[in-house]
Amino acid sequence: MAKRADLEPLIIREWLKRPVGKRTENDILQFFGFLTQNMPELFSFRAHGDKYQTLKSILRNVMESSS
Repeated sequence: MAKRADLEPLIIREWLKRPVGKRTENDILQFFGFLTQNMPELFSFRAHGDKYQTLKSILRNVMESSS
C-alpha cells in the first residue's frame, strides 16, 4: 500500500491536466470517477474515511473558484 504523501503529487498533477474552468469544486466528483476507473492505483493509500472527501482535501489548494 502506497503512502498518501507519495500519491498526492500525482493526483494533483492529473488534476492540473484538466482544462482551465474544469478545476472547480463542482468538477471533483467527475474527476474522482475518472481516477477510480482509469487510475485506481492513485487511491491505493489508506484513508481514515471516504476517499472522495480525502480527494477534496488533497485538491483544496489547487482548486479554481467556481464563479
